[in-house]
Amino acid sequence: MYEQKMYRTEVLNKMDHVFERYKFLVRTKSFNKEQIETIDYHLSEIMKVLNDC
Repeated sequence: MYEQKMYRTEVLNKMDHVFERYKFLVRTKSFNKEQIETIDYHLSEIMKVLNDC
């Protein structure tokens, strides 16, 4: 049980880091269309997994 809880915490920390990093980068640089599409694709895949739970 502890290992599973630790893994969940790590995933949440990674998601938080991604969110904070994206917010920072949006303010400091511009992404090209391909980069935005790649980010959107991966987020969509994550959402599919979460919605299947």
